[in-house]
Amino acid sequence: MDQNLVVISKSEEIRTSFLESYSLLGYEVSVSEDILELIRDLNILEPDYVIMDIDELARMWKIVAAGLRLAQKKITIILIASAVTLEEANEALILGVSGIIIKPFLPGFHLKRVYDIIHRKLRADGKRVYPRFYTGTIFEGALTVSVEATSKVHTFELVNVSEIGAAIRSTNPEIAPELQPDVAIEDALLRLDNEEFPVAIEVIFRKQGLLGVHFKRIRRGQSNFHRFIQRLSLKAFGISGIKGKW
Repeated sequence: MDQNLVVISKSEEIRTSFLESYSLLGYEVSVSEDILELIRDLNILEPDYVIMDIDELARMWKIVAAGLRLAQKKITIILIASAVTLEEANEALILGVSGIIIKPFLPGFHLKRVYDIIHRKLRADGKRVYPRFYTGTIFEGALTVSVEATSKVHTFELVNVSEIGAAIRSTNPEIAPELQPDVAIEDALLRLDNEEFPVAIEVIFRKQGLLGVHFKRIRRGQSNFHRFIQRLSLKAFGISGIKGKW
């Protein structure tokens, strides 16, 4: 995904919650107790999103927020606080803050709230967002595709999966050249950990060995597939049944 999220908080619960949740969602997550570390390492971290717990930062967060506005790229800033006055909220808005989370911090609610803020533009455009869950320490998988025209079978590593699609890749950029955008394959097998799901897919995009596919239908085991996605949702957000568009 190549999206960098930085979390500054003296709360271990907040730091750990974002590290575990957003790593599963494909973000490169950096956490720290010290806002000075963010200032010192800003050029190395190159954040796309900064979450600051401002309870013990006095006016320092305002200086940092003002500095982030000068970055060459748009950086989404989200604050976490026990309380804010109307004056502070207005000042945060002027400084480009995208949202404020009010404590007590509730992982099962606020992790998803931050995700909604990050994806606010898509929602404003009328699009619904399906979270993509990235393989790694939590789960792993693969997609095996049978190409009828060539009678060949190709297996791709799973990069991420959502309720209606997946990203897959191969180290061989020339693999299965017939798999191009708009090509539909009726005979594919999705593996998620030890579970297997026959699926019909359509290729959405291709960049050498990286492909995006849409699940036209889960041919067998649809209920188990949705339960697997819900388990990932619970792990990432503490909630399940997330709806949206991949």
